[in-house]
Amino acid sequence: MLNIYRNIFLLPTVVSVAVLVTSHYILDNGVVAQEGIPITCVPNKGVKFEGVDSDKLIVRQNKVPLAVVYVSGYMPRPPYSFKFFGPELCDRGANSILMIKDGFYRATYIKYFEPATLGIGNEG
Repeated sequence: MLNIYRNIFLLPTVVSVAVLVTSHYILDNGVVAQEGIPITCVPNKGVKFEGVDSDKLIVRQNKVPLAVVYVSGYMPRPPYSFKFFGPELCDRGANSILMIKDGFYRATYIKYFEPATLGIGNEG
């Protein structure tokens, strides 16, 4: 009879308490899913933004491609006008918001292009 009591009542109670303690720790310490993921940013000054796809921008500096920026949603048709709300455009946080042709969008992912190797180290 004691084994039945343990299986029916004790195990669910222990599991419930463990879940409550874990969730309280997570909520109390502000742990979020994106914590630990570095924020990537590109400057807004000294660069040119160019729409190249329905949801992608190329960032150029001195006519050299610097990075690709993925934006939330589909952008309107060109010509584009961009407005930024901070000194740089980032893929998270408040600096990820931008306006494209009077519509609000969010930069969701920024990937810098790798520097050109000029064929060094690519020998067969």
